[in-house]
This record gives sequence, C-alpha cells and structure tokens, in this order.
Amino acid sequence: GVAIGHWRDHLPYSACKVVATAGDRIYAATSFSLFYADAEDNSIHRLSKVEGLSDVQINTISYNDQTQTLVVAYTNSNIDLITKDGIVNLSDIQRKQIYGNKTINRISHLGSKAYLSCGFGIVVVDLVKKEIFDTYYIGPNGSQIVVNDIAFSPQEIYAATTKGVYHASLSAPNLAFFGYWSKDTSLPMPDT
Repeated sequence: GVAIGHWRDHLPYSACKVVATAGDRIYAATSFSLFYADAEDNSIHRLSKVEGLSDVQINTISYNDQTQTLVVAYTNSNIDLITKDGIVNLSDIQRKQIYGNKTINRISHLGSKAYLSCGFGIVVVDLVKKEIFDTYYIGPNGSQIVVNDIAFSPQEIYAATTKGVYHASLSAPNLAFFGYWSKDTSLPMPDT
C-alpha cells in the first residue's frame, strides 16, 4: 500500500519509443514514462513526475557520455537534464515565444554540448553549465526551418531539414549566423 500523503504512479512502462545507453544503465522512454535497467544488479528503476521529472509525454532522450547526462525532451519542448546529482529543468524553449513548431525531434552530441534538432532550427545546450548555449536559425536569410536530425564530421556539422541538407564548418566563428550555413545541392533531390 501507499502511505497517506504519498503518491504512486500508474503509468505505462511498455511500448518503449526510444532507448539510450548510459554506462551500466539502459534508459527507455515510453510516451508517458521513463525507466532504466541497471546492468549491475538487473534491477528496474522508474522515473516520473513523482520521482522528480518536470513533465510528462516524453518525445525523445539521449545520453552524453562526456558529461554523463541524460537529456530528456518532452512533446511540449520542456527539457530535463538527469545526472547522478539529480534533475535540472530547462524550460527555455517551452517558455520562449517562438511562432510555429517548437518540437524537439532528435538530440545529438558533440563534446559537452547537446544539439537539439527542433521544428524551427537548432538549439545548443551546454551540459556542463546546464543552460542554453545558442540557437541557430539556419534557413534562407535566417528563417525558421524544421531540423529533423544533426550529424557531425571532424570538420562539419550537418542538419537534415525538411528543405534539404544544410552544413557548416565547425570552425566558423558564429554558427548562429545563417550565412555560414550552405545547402548541399549535390545530393539527389536536394530540396527534400
């Protein structure tokens, strides 16, 4: 039973939509819950608002090895950063007045930063300082563009968008300036 004044969750913990490996833990997210399996003792641990998450309806998760941080993105664009020290909430994207699509589609990592592929562009999160580092509007003339995913080569960052693949040099002095981004027109059907 549950003691008076305490809560127990009754959330679905099946039908996982995304998993992330975090050392000895395997995190799994369903639409409404998050849990992890501990490989050392084969135990299962549930996480929800009852255990400190900031929101419900998880969209995607991803783990940063360098900072040992699990990034949790919710469907309403709220973000939790989970480390061994606890949970830090970043509600900047959720709260910001952005017209259009604020969905966080995917999370990629480079060093100690998480790159969020968003419905309006790219948001970079500094996982050491636990804060938004920068926002890139990479569409033509700095317009919003849906970014579905991000990849890196040693010299370049690539953004798969609904209007084609854009890329920029990682050594560019200011990736927030759209002028450093170019559309790759060498691909078949470059506008899709």
